[in-house]
Amino acid sequence: MLWGKPPRLTSCLVHRRQANRLSRPINIAKAISRVTNPCFLSVVILALMACTNSSELGSTVSHIAVIALGLVLLPIAYVLIRMAKGGTRAERLGDLVDFLKEHPRDVGALGMVFGLPCTVLLVYLEAPSFLVATLTSLLVCSLLIALVRGLYRVSYHLAGVTCLIIMSAALWGPVLFTAVIIIPLIVWARYLLREHTFNQMMTGSVLGVVVCVVALYSFGLM
Repeated sequence: MLWGKPPRLTSCLVHRRQANRLSRPINIAKAISRVTNPCFLSVVILALMACTNSSELGSTVSHIAVIALGLVLLPIAYVLIRMAKGGTRAERLGDLVDFLKEHPRDVGALGMVFGLPCTVLLVYLEAPSFLVATLTSLLVCSLLIALVRGLYRVSYHLAGVTCLIIMSAALWGPVLFTAVIIIPLIVWARYLLREHTFNQMMTGSVLGVVVCVVALYSFGLM
C-alpha cells in the first residue's frame, strides 16, 4: 500500500482515460459535422460560383450581396427573433444550428420566405446558371425533407453536401472525387453522433443526386 496508488485513485484514473478515449472520436465527429454543415458550406460554394462565372465586378458583388442577405443575414435574424420569443439566447453560432435541428419545419419556412425570393432575384439579375441551379437544388431538397419530416427523418446534411459536390463537379470537374472522402466521413460522424441512421443518410444522398440531375437538365447544363 505504501508503494502503490490508492485503489480509489487508480479506478478514477482508469475511468478518466476511458472517458478521454471515448470523447476523442466524438469531438472529431462534431468537428466534421460543423465544417461540412450545408447551411454554411452552401454560402461559400455559391459565392465561389458567383466569382467564377460573373464577368463583371459589379455583377459579382450584386450576386454575392443577394446570397449574403437572403441566405445569411435574414435567416440569422429570423432564428434570433424566434429564439428570443422562446426565452432562449444564442451565445455561439452552434446554437443557431441546434435551433434548426429542434425546429425542422423552420428550414422549409426559411427556404420559402428567404431562399425563394433570393433565387428569383438572382434570375432577375441574370446570375450564372450554375449559381441559380445550385441554389434551386438546395431549396428543393430542404422543402421536400421538411414535408416528409413527420414521416421519415431524411438527412438534409447528406442531401445538401451531395448537391454541392455534384453541382461543383459539373462546374469545376475534378471536385467530384472529393465525394469519395467527404461523404464517408460525414456518414461516420453523423452516425457516431446519433443524428441519423445509415438508411436516413443514404436517402438524403440519393435525394440530392436526383434533385441535382433534374436541375442540371432543367437548366440545360447537363
